[in-house]
Amino acid sequence: MSVKTKKAFRVAIDKNLCKECRICVRVCPKNVFDVDERGIVYVKFEDSCIGCNICENLCPDFAIEVKKR
Repeated sequence: MSVKTKKAFRVAIDKNLCKECRICVRVCPKNVFDVDERGIVYVKFEDSCIGCNICENLCPDFAIEVKKR
């Protein structure tokens, strides 16, 4: 029997604000973010987010929002 763990945090990137600087990709201690083949940053492993808010605090465009579920 597998135990489902509830996602603790929701991570969202506002694509209208994001300028693809990739700071979030570099600073995330849990590698929540990745870059696709077009160079666009996206949330790859939201379940890994620990809610440290480093990405949200360092995003120069205020494009990332981390919220507790």
